[in-house]
Amino acid sequence: LWVSINATNCSDGVDGLCGTLTCVTLTFIGLWGIETGMDSSMLAAILLMIVSILPYLWRNAEPCQMMMGDAGSRAFGLFIGLAILKTGNMLLYFPLCAVLFLDGFLGIVKVSLARFLKIRIMKNIRTPLHDHFRKNKGWSNGQTVMRFAIVQTMISLVLLLLPR
Repeated sequence: LWVSINATNCSDGVDGLCGTLTCVTLTFIGLWGIETGMDSSMLAAILLMIVSILPYLWRNAEPCQMMMGDAGSRAFGLFIGLAILKTGNMLLYFPLCAVLFLDGFLGIVKVSLARFLKIRIMKNIRTPLHDHFRKNKGWSNGQTVMRFAIVQTMISLVLLLLPR
């Protein structure tokens, strides 16, 4: 849960990014849950969370008229973590939340290694990754959100199509 909460919080830096990735992630957690027999109350909660994020995304699209802040992004991370726990397979977090995890958690790892162990890694990569692509690669905010969502969707689709 700690990883999920903090990775999601760190990914909240571009208008619409955290909410969009949360919707994509929850959609695939729900699809996984349908296939594996997750209880209907959790599936309903996932659907309700997605439906409640959509009006927020309407107002959060660039240029945003409403910001989420730490309370919202951490709540999204907590909900994702709890939904993953309800699947019965905690390792699903890594493929179903790959972009959120890499975007948010690489920065935590990079800073922690530098601060506590004096190990400098990823010197040429700005973290969180959405900043790297926006500032170093010249992507617009909209391109970043859309491309991150596409990558997460493709990873999740591959996971769902794999035989179990």
